[in-house]
Amino acid sequence: MNDHIPDLTKMISDTPICDSTPHNVADLGMLCRRFERFAAGRQAYIQQLEAENDSMRADLLLWNEKEAK
Repeated sequence: MNDHIPDLTKMISDTPICDSTPHNVADLGMLCRRFERFAAGRQAYIQQLEAENDSMRADLLLWNEKEAK
């Protein structure tokens, strides 16, 4: 029985998995398309949040003006 704890720094590779695993061009193309669709969906969500934030900020400014009078 070996109670030796391995050195974790020796278990980490300097090469990312994507670099060490062979891929073909079709697989990489599909991955790029999936990522672009994902990123586009996130961008639309961010724009919606920014629009809602702007609306809430305008409402808050109007409310502050009413309270100051």
